[in-house]
Amino acid sequence: MKITILGWGSLIWDPRNLQIDTNQGSNGWLPNGPILPIEFARISRDSRLTLVIVPNEVNKIQTLYAFSKFQNLDEAILDLAVREGCGRSKIGYYDKKMKKFSDNFLIKKFQDQRSEIEKWSNNKVIDAVIWTNLPSNFRDRLDLNEFTPMDAINYLNHLPPDVKVKAEEYIRKAPKIVDTPIRREIELKLKWMPIEAL
Repeated sequence: MKITILGWGSLIWDPRNLQIDTNQGSNGWLPNGPILPIEFARISRDSRLTLVIVPNEVNKIQTLYAFSKFQNLDEAILDLAVREGCGRSKIGYYDKKMKKFSDNFLIKKFQDQRSEIEKWSNNKVIDAVIWTNLPSNFRDRLDLNEFTPMDAINYLNHLPPDVKVKAEEYIRKAPKIVDTPIRREIELKLKWMPIEAL
């Protein structure tokens, strides 16, 4: 079974023990993954602002992908869950042969993303696709009605120095193709320009 892993954030520059085929692409990562609505919209456990799929986001970016060294879908999902420090339920998947998406991606709001992943996989010689499917939580954590680029700036500006430097690293090392409204505002206001990590 040929399994691909989608990436757009720290998986690209900090895969850790994620088992990917590094003989392909740049350190294992290839361009031209499916186009998905990605934004810096999740506050992580360590308070960084991280990239996640935001279904209603108009802005869409080209993701990257790598090939898992595992040929069993369950093992590849476990490998990604361990790298991400989350449960299996937070890993999305699409089994191309079975034409089946994971339960956590069957919610109506993901309909467009399901279509995009299915269409993309049909043009690849692969059997399955997996990705991290953590939700956006910025509005809930800060009790906001909406989430704007200025909300992100205000949040980042009020982080303690030791946390802020980690948040800066994550944002600056995100692949350049992750060109989102929030990133553009961060570059303008905070001067956190991209660092080419690959």
